[in-house]
Amino acid sequence: MAITEFVNRLEKLGCRAEEKDGGIDIDIDDAKLHIPLDAEWSRDIPAHYKARQYHFDAEYRVLTSNRAAEFQVVRLDPGFYYRAEHKFTDKKGNIVTLRPASNLYKLAYFDSDRYEKSFKRIKTRMLRRAERPLGLRRRTSARVRYKLDDLFFNFQTITYEATRKPRGKSIREVAIEPVKSCLFALAYKENESWELSHAIKAKGLIYPSVSEDVDGEQEIPRASYDDAAVTFYKVAKSSQFPSQVFLAFYHVLELHFLRVADESLFNAVCAQLNNPDFRSTYKNVTKLLAAIKKNDTTSSEKELLFGVLRKYVSEDEFIEFIKNFESKCKDRPFTNTKEVVFGERYCINMDKGHALSSAANVVKHIRNALVHSSDKYSREDAFIPLSESEDVIVRYIAIVRFFAERVIFATAKRDL
Repeated sequence: MAITEFVNRLEKLGCRAEEKDGGIDIDIDDAKLHIPLDAEWSRDIPAHYKARQYHFDAEYRVLTSNRAAEFQVVRLDPGFYYRAEHKFTDKKGNIVTLRPASNLYKLAYFDSDRYEKSFKRIKTRMLRRAERPLGLRRRTSARVRYKLDDLFFNFQTITYEATRKPRGKSIREVAIEPVKSCLFALAYKENESWELSHAIKAKGLIYPSVSEDVDGEQEIPRASYDDAAVTFYKVAKSSQFPSQVFLAFYHVLELHFLRVADESLFNAVCAQLNNPDFRSTYKNVTKLLAAIKKNDTTSSEKELLFGVLRKYVSEDEFIEFIKNFESKCKDRPFTNTKEVVFGERYCINMDKGHALSSAANVVKHIRNALVHSSDKYSREDAFIPLSESEDVIVRYIAIVRFFAERVIFATAKRDL
């Protein structure tokens, strides 16, 4: 009976399924597969459908029973892992285990709405597996064997198992703090950074991928680029965390702060000293000091940033970039006068002479929000990693990336 319910679920997903020969035959489009059921799955499928103690919360991705809570986790650091396994215990005999998801968790996920959203990817994988090598095309009646585990993604979970059923609290309430503590211990002792999947509220995590647009040979660039700027640029392009991406692109701009400021100050001083009529009189020295004071922007990081943009970025090109960006997304994420960014209202002025300065204001404001984790703002207005505030960062990465690339291009040495 339990296997029948599993088969029915496959049919609801658009497959033709039938229990047969100690497993399940599945037809998807023209693909014919057979999933054998080993002893473990033959035991766990009935347990999932018959037991009444299990409850799966699809929103929080947690499976609970009378004495256990299993949470889905996501690895944040780029370290390689295949089947990470860690175990923690306490004096009371409670156990916390991080390992690949249990069969019961996979089955609960399989019956949830979340699985329906991801089944398209699973289906593509099944169709690819069913493709036959050229030498086997004549055996059209043979079914391709497919592992039941491959109906699921490689989830990792962390499970809290109590020695007895808690009283007065749900098992999830009892489990959450020990689970979080164990995840911190892994980061501290094992250099493995994991986070509860439901705790990641950001929609905009960035997963760098290999571009498929470039084909064949490419031309060797006829320019040499600043090594430090390129290093920061590579860090930005390889990180999955929006805050790190934004700051790495910003560092490309920051590299040129003092260089541009010193050049501006040098030119202002030379304009005074190179005047043939210049004499060291009180009036002339006062004018010289005023020019130095006026052109010394090193005390204001906002002015330093604006100086770099004014020197290396074409305002006309930037305005065109903003227009095209907002046209493609059919929204006004940058020029909307009601846009609130970390507690303050910002809008990029598209008028010539104001576009770069207004952009510098918001870029500098975001940089401060990322660097200074103070309690100046409420929790909703402050930046918190992996929260919804990451989505604000993602939006403005396009601008700071545009600036960084233009600075790299403008400061490169051309080899003609």
